[in-house]
Order: sequence, then structure tokens, then C-alpha cells
Amino acid sequence: LAQVSHGHSPRAVCIDTFVVHTRMRGWLCNRYGGDPFETAKHLTCAQKLPIPMPGKGQLQIKVQFSAADPADWMLLSGTCKDRFPVAFPFVPGFDAVGEVTQLGEGCETGIRVGDRVVCCLGLQESFQKGSASKFEGTLAEYCACPEDRVSKVPDHVDLREIAGLPLAGLTAYQALFTGNGASTKGEPLGTIAGDSKVLILGGNRGAGHIALQLAKLVGAHVTVTVPPSCVEWMRALGADDVINFRDRWLETVAGSGFDLILDCVGWATSIAEMDRAAVALRRGGQYVSTSNFGIFETSAASVPRQGCEFKAIVPTVSAEDLDILVNMVSVGKLNVNIDQVVPFTEARHALHECVVGQCRGKVVLCHCGAGASGAHGGA
Repeated sequence: LAQVSHGHSPRAVCIDTFVVHTRMRGWLCNRYGGDPFETAKHLTCAQKLPIPMPGKGQLQIKVQFSAADPADWMLLSGTCKDRFPVAFPFVPGFDAVGEVTQLGEGCETGIRVGDRVVCCLGLQESFQKGSASKFEGTLAEYCACPEDRVSKVPDHVDLREIAGLPLAGLTAYQALFTGNGASTKGEPLGTIAGDSKVLILGGNRGAGHIALQLAKLVGAHVTVTVPPSCVEWMRALGADDVINFRDRWLETVAGSGFDLILDCVGWATSIAEMDRAAVALRRGGQYVSTSNFGIFETSAASVPRQGCEFKAIVPTVSAEDLDILVNMVSVGKLNVNIDQVVPFTEARHALHECVVGQCRGKVVLCHCGAGASGAHGGA
């Protein structure tokens, strides 16, 4: 019954009076890069990719905004290729917001076609160690996502802000409170409360600025390290102490007795640096890193230092935890600061900025041809 209508784009199929698109634009990675500059060069924008169809328990989403994340660079650069091997070519991107356009068989969450949703494909959920996985990410006009990694977005919430929430928000929330997350070795993470002291390395980053707000919501004392240009912003966002990362921050915080240090910048890259960081933790405190997974999983890292534990986190994509975060944004308790909203065609710039730039929060891509601007959101 379906027939290509003469005179129409080959990307569309005409069924009676309805037009069903079968092709889409999307960014492709054809090989691993290296540093952020080299990695971005290997991205190409394809014009006629097949639109992913939802499998069992999946939703098809027409993407309106997606977000760049350091996790994208880890995948694109090959930094984590032993842990997260990918088959080329692939579409990068983990976070997206948009409208549900199709339901796969067996969907049970009550989400319907036309609903506004936010999704996170997930790093550890999308790849199996030991075999290269096919991956169709969110840097495209459509994506397909399991329904248990999707949350509905209230109508009054700005989709640009929510686009920057999933990976960064889940990382911050699970690092501080554990939720449905765990360390890369399956250990519990933070149990931050009102009497806790928290240090965030890279408080200006996506996960960092969200972690600051979440910790302050429960009454914790929060210290952050940031670039000089972000010092006043961190104070306005509620940080109790702000340290210019160019200063000797470790000497400044030595003996502070932090309950948890959240490393959003990958500072600890060796056992020696773990030993140095222990002087800032209380006995029994935790150091949680968002990168450098390998060093944190060695037997040497498992040995307590002054009673302190050192762990790495890859967030678990949990609709339950994501619902909590979306609700916080919805009621005004949490702000996801969007440093830049860039056109879909500037994906290379977005990925580069989120790794090597001094962003205040997140960089978001607009897929809808409008809404791009220098900045959005704020504190």
C-alpha cells in the first residue's frame, strides 16, 4: 500500500494522505580520534541515515535538543574502548529531549505518542564488554530508547534545560546519594546529609554544578574548585567555599575532613594522587571520580588510605532517579545551566567545548532549526 510519491523527497514515503519519513540527518563517527581536536575531525554529518525503529519495549523519539557530554568524548576518542567497544560507523550522543513518535511492542509505562520526554541511552547500558556494539545515539533527528530510560517532561519545563540533565544529573545524584547507582565495581556510593562536607573538583562542569545544588538542598557544606571565570557564579549558586583551580587547591583543603570528594575533571590519575587526596578526606570518607576508571579498579586502589575509599562512577540510567531530577527542575529546586545552545550543524564545536572549554554547565544542540543562542538558563 505504501508508494513513493513522485516529486517528493526520497526521504519520505506517502501512505494515503500521511507522509512518513524514512531517512534523517545524523552525525557519524567512522574511527576513533585522540585528543578533543582530533576526535571532532572524524565526525561527519550524514544526510540520509535510516530512521531507527523502536524495538520491543522501546520508544521512537523525534529529537528537539540533545546535549554534549564528556562521556561522548570518552567513546569517540577510544579512551574506554576496552570497556565500551563500539562498531563503526556509529551515531554518538546519549542525552536527548523531544516528542514520542512511535511505541515499540510491549511498552508498559503509560508514555504515549505525542508526549514530551527526556531520555538517556546510557554508557554502560549500551555496550557489552568484550564485543563491539552497534550504537545509534542522539545526535540525529530521531533516536530509539528503551522506555525504562525515559521520563516525561511537564509542559511548562523548558526542553533546552532538561536536555542537559540526564547524564550529568544522574552522575551527580548517584555520586552523592547512591540512588539506583553504584561504583564501577558495584559498591555503594555517597550518603550525603545535612552535616556532610563535600568537595567538588570542577564545580562548573555539568555534573559539578548539579552536584553543588543537590548537596546544598540537603544542607551539606560544599567547597568547589573552578576556573577563575566561574568563581562568582559558584558563589551565586550557593557554594560555601570557592577555590580557583589554578591555586594550590589541595594544600588549601588539606585536613578539611571532607565526607566526599567528587572529581568531575579526572584529577586523580595515579595511586600517588589518591594518596595525596586522602589528606583532605575524613577517615572513612570517599573519593568518587567520573573518569580514569581503570586506575580506580586496581587492587592498589582498593586498599583503604587513612580509612578512605576511592571509587569511579558510570551512572546507571534509572527512570526512577531521572524522574526525581526532572521533578526537581519542574518545581524550581534545581537549575541546569545551559552555557550554549548551538545549531545541530555545530556538533563538533559542542563536543569540543564540553571537554576543553570552561563552560558553565552544559552545551546543548538544537535539532529543530531554531532556538540557538549564546547562552540560556542561569543561576
